[in-house]
Amino acid sequence: MSTAASCRVDSARVIAVRMPLRSPWRTSFGSQPDITTVLVRLTSGDAVGWGEAAPGSWPLFCGEWAGPTFELVHEFLLPRLVGRDVAELDALTALFAPVRGNTFAKAAVETAWWALRGALEGRPLSEYLGGTRRQVEAGADFDIHDDTSALLAKIDEAAGSGCPRVKLKVGGAGQLGQLREVRRSFPELTLHVDCNAAFSRDDLDFLLALDELDLAMIEQPMATDDFVGHALLQQRIDTPVCLDESIRSAADLELAVRLGCCRYVSIKPGRVGGLWPATLIGRAAQRAGIGAVVGNMLESPVGAQLCLALASCDWATYPADLFPAQRFFDQPLAEQDLRPAPGSRWSYLVPGEPGNPAVPIDEVVAKWLVADSGVLTG
Repeated sequence: MSTAASCRVDSARVIAVRMPLRSPWRTSFGSQPDITTVLVRLTSGDAVGWGEAAPGSWPLFCGEWAGPTFELVHEFLLPRLVGRDVAELDALTALFAPVRGNTFAKAAVETAWWALRGALEGRPLSEYLGGTRRQVEAGADFDIHDDTSALLAKIDEAAGSGCPRVKLKVGGAGQLGQLREVRRSFPELTLHVDCNAAFSRDDLDFLLALDELDLAMIEQPMATDDFVGHALLQQRIDTPVCLDESIRSAADLELAVRLGCCRYVSIKPGRVGGLWPATLIGRAAQRAGIGAVVGNMLESPVGAQLCLALASCDWATYPADLFPAQRFFDQPLAEQDLRPAPGSRWSYLVPGEPGNPAVPIDEVVAKWLVADSGVLTG
């Protein structure tokens, strides 16, 4: 990884926006009517870099949420960065070393720094991460549905349009009958489920019953810290277990591999602290023979471009969780969205533009604004 000749951060801004969803997104931890996300803008001369991390409105997915994330970035992280020439990632990491955890806050700044560096050097984000793919395959995700017929109709539309795989959110053992109906209706479809830590070792009978569905994986079935429980499950089940919320660092992945907890890992830049930590986890998974999927937190197009850059790496072995903004939002936060590859609804072109090509639209930001630091200068 080369060192930039200069990357002086002249100014910074952090904003929090609440983006209303087309319809509430329902998972095991509740129904979300909107997504609260944190965006960071860094400048150096005329160059601009945008980053994003979307921990959500409340600590439901993990222990972080947008309010404290905004405050930490505003009051602590950006004041340590503005006015400094930070040309190396190690220097950026050292500035934030006193802060423990808070990966989403760090990711909001770290991703903006990469975007700024790309703008200064005229290089796309994927190039820094080692990405070689020029287009990335993605799949369809569906939240919890009480109406099985409606769910089947949505899956049928996706499968009929060439979708390479479908992910279903699961929140309770009562969904087993519905999942069986999905598999009966689509016997050849690549299918997996995402539990968002809804179950425990007391639910082993249900989790073991999922083996009959020929799933590609079961994502995060148990609590974030229950590595032993996941190992016990993976020992007893043929279906691969995928860890998501459990993996916040390369050390977490090493523990999971040593215990035999999983055969896949879901990698999200916000959850692990940024693009480079995500890349290190992806490379470690590849060395360990663990499959990897790049996930998302329903970010704006700014964050979607970050995930796309990660998914261009060869360690990403499963169709990604990527989507154009119109899939979830009536109005996109940025004009530059994911661009479908020619002739394919489920593949996206990896941009060759420098840095992060997605720039928030001022009018939309103003409409959805929750908090704004204003422009911070050194």
